[in-house]
Amino acid sequence: MIKQLGLLVGVAAAVASQMMMDQVMSQPKCDLPRIAHEQIAKIFPDFDPTGKKLVISESGNLWELTYELPPEMLGGVPIVTIDKRTCQVIRVQHSQ
Repeated sequence: MIKQLGLLVGVAAAVASQMMMDQVMSQPKCDLPRIAHEQIAKIFPDFDPTGKKLVISESGNLWELTYELPPEMLGGVPIVTIDKRTCQVIRVQHSQ
């Protein structure tokens, strides 16, 4: 009985570890700046990222990429939200 319980715990730990590895493994393959730049170029072709600092933040299973405007600039910037697990773009919007 104790051996079976130990085996069950070991199998459960291995499955949980593999599930977490799958999430972590997809991250290095995800080129966030490239994905964001492609989406921005397609949706906001007039936006020029030159001289603007790329800012990447994360919340739960999402990354959010946007730009920091220089202090003397007024206006908004594109915001691209990407799912960490799938590397898929969830939303693209423009701040005001």
